[in-house]
Amino acid sequence: MTIVTVEPIADLRAALQQAVAELSFEAGRQVTTDPERAEHLMAATSAMEETLRRTASARP
Repeated sequence: MTIVTVEPIADLRAALQQAVAELSFEAGRQVTTDPERAEHLMAATSAMEETLRRTASARP
C-alpha cells in the first residue's frame, strides 16, 4: 500500500504507522520461536509510537 500526500510530515507519519503495524505483526509471529528478536522488534515499535505521539501536533 502506498500513501502519497502533499505534506511531508504526513507522509512520514503514515510510513511510521505502517512500519509499526508490520513490526508488531512480525513480533507476534516470532514471540514463541525467538522471544529476544520479538522484544527487539517491539522496542523499535515503541520508539516509533513515541515519535508519532510527539509529532501528532504537526499533522495537517
